[in-house]
Amino acid sequence: MALSMKARKRLEVAMARRAEAKEVADAIDTGGNAVAVNVTDISTADATDLATVITLANATKAKVNALLASLRAAGLMA
Repeated sequence: MALSMKARKRLEVAMARRAEAKEVADAIDTGGNAVAVNVTDISTADATDLATVITLANATKAKVNALLASLRAAGLMA
């Protein structure tokens, strides 16, 4: 498993602090790197007129909101 940049930086700093080094090592051992849930692709057809532009815009907005919720739930975004 690859370390995230945040985990790598914490490990570099934590090596001088035993408690933090243990916390980081434990997170690595347990797979503590956060992963956002999968969000499916937008399946709405390409827009060809005003009505389908509105439909596509609404589908895009819903998908962006789902992505943001997934990132927040995984602790990757505040």
